Amino acid sequence: MTSPLVREATRADADALVTLRALMFEAMGTDPAALEHPVWRVRARDWFLEAVGAAAVRVVVAEVDAVVASSAVGEVTALAPGPSTPNGSVGLLSNVATLPQHRGLGLAAACTDDVLAWFREHTDVTRVDLFATEAGARVYAPRGFVTVSQPAMRRRVERL
Repeated sequence: MTSPLVREATRADADALVTLRALMFEAMGTDPAALEHPVWRVRARDWFLEAVGAAAVRVVVAEVDAVVASSAVGEVTALAPGPSTPNGSVGLLSNVATLPQHRGLGLAAACTDDVLAWFREHTDVTRVDLFATEAGARVYAPRGFVTVSQPAMRRRVERL
């Protein structure tokens, strides 16, 4: 195995990024039948094709032997300013996933570090949020992420 290469994703990585996104949702307990639904996959691929290289988004991958094995996405979101976000600029870290055969090599950590450096050096975010699985928390806690007291709540909005 050659040394992993962490790099900014390109449009050619869109299919691999969708595969990694599905693994992320699987780890989060998403219904397997929903994971196979083609609509979200097509839309996710289109999103990655648009997002790669966008100013407010950083998409990175880790390659091992020329295979995209891991990824992470950083997005800048504008919110109303508040005590923890005085300028309203918040980062969202997502799509952190690694192919099963490449886990345990530090690839997710390397991708996460790249995105965190981008947030620090190239954006004005004052907070970075994420949703973590138990396994993911082991990557994020050493990087300063803490569990907050406000649990996430959500409500679906039905669309035709």
